[in-house]
Parts: sequence; C-alpha cells; structure tokens
Amino acid sequence: MISATTSSSVGSEFDKFLFTPIGEDRNGLPLTVVSLLARMNLDPWQEAGTLAALPAEAAASRLASSLDTLTDPSLRQANPETAVLRLLALLPRQAAVMQTPAASIDTVAGRALKTHLGTIVFIISAIILLGAQILVAHRYTPPQPGTVAAPAVTIKPDQPHP
Repeated sequence: MISATTSSSVGSEFDKFLFTPIGEDRNGLPLTVVSLLARMNLDPWQEAGTLAALPAEAAASRLASSLDTLTDPSLRQANPETAVLRLLALLPRQAAVMQTPAASIDTVAGRALKTHLGTIVFIISAIILLGAQILVAHRYTPPQPGTVAAPAVTIKPDQPHP
C-alpha cells in the first residue's frame, strides 16, 4: 500500500487543490477535496491529475458530480458552480502536458500503430486462408451418393464424327 507521504510528494503540485476545505460536516470536522475523493474510493492525486488534464468544461462537470455525492446538508453548497470554479482555479492546468514528454507520446503512438497494423495483417491472413480453404473444398468435392457421374467421352482424331 502506498503511504500518503509518498503520494503527496509525487503530486505535490496538486496540494493546493487537494487540501482546500470544502466545508464542515455535521460533526464539525473539516472536509477537504482529498477527503471527499478518498470517501469516493478514488486516488486523490490521480483524480487531480485527471481533472487538470481535462478541458475546463469537462473538469467542471466531473468535479460537480463529485460534489453532488455529498449527502450531508451542511456540506451542500448554496452555489455549487461557484465552488467548482473556485476549486478548479487551484489546479495547475498544464500539469499533465508538462509531465508527458513528446518522446513518450511518440512512443505510445508508435506502439498503437504497430498493434493495429499487426491486427490488420492477422485479419487479412485469416481471410486469405479461409478463402483458400473454400476454393479447395469446392474444387475437390466428391460426388454425392446416388448421383451418376457422366462417362468421359474421348474422341480419337483418326475416327470420323457420327
């Protein structure tokens, strides 16, 4: 199991977002974004990275649906749109782009192309083999029982035709 200190050092650029208080629950305990995401069985740093990489509208929608899971009436925001925008402003928007070097993107794209190319070659080979099997089966079909094969007529060149 990964400890919280290991996770926080990996995604420390998200700490401002994750440790922002959302409100207090009915017991008077503060609820932060990290505790909300943990209650939802999500990895908070991974979810923060996903939100930072998403377009603004998609991130707002995803975060709003997370806030909608709050059942405690004292945590429900009077204006959830404002809360979502306030929280999203704390995310480093370019974090996902800056952490992914262009070389690794090319590598992933190259692997995907090789995988698709291999799949296409496999499918084409299977179609060719299946076609060959069908042709062979039709060409060398034995006569069906109960049918009479027509006798072969041979004409010799030195005999006149009737």
